Amino acid sequence: MSILKLTDTLYISPQLTEADAETAARLGIKSVICNRPDAEQPDQPDFARVSQWLAAQNITQAAHQPVTAPAINAADVAEFQRLLSELPAPVLAYCRTGTRSSLLWGFHQVQNGMTTAEVKTAAAKAGVDLTQFEERLNQAAANGLA
Repeated sequence: MSILKLTDTLYISPQLTEADAETAARLGIKSVICNRPDAEQPDQPDFARVSQWLAAQNITQAAHQPVTAPAINAADVAEFQRLLSELPAPVLAYCRTGTRSSLLWGFHQVQNGMTTAEVKTAAAKAGVDLTQFEERLNQAAANGLA
């Protein structure tokens, strides 16, 4: 599993494990946002369990904002931005693969002047391929999200 830097204040990753909580602490992560619904997969640790692992590493600021990629809307993006602005940085956002967390960041970015290509490049450097969401990112850039 890898925790990768998306921006100076935002890291992304796939589903966290107990060992990942230790890695997050070593990286200086101060807060975590979980973008994954509990019980999405049978073997997945729920948010409460992950929060315990994080707290054991002195990462006590954690928020659960579950979303599904096809259904991400303007309210989801606004909530993600609110969390990023209120939680101590750097923040680690995770989901099953890192895609949802990257999309929440990317939709905000394209609506505020970053190009879709720039968003895709930044996500790719963090190990996430947003190619299948390029059309939605372009639409969000042009018209916002519903």
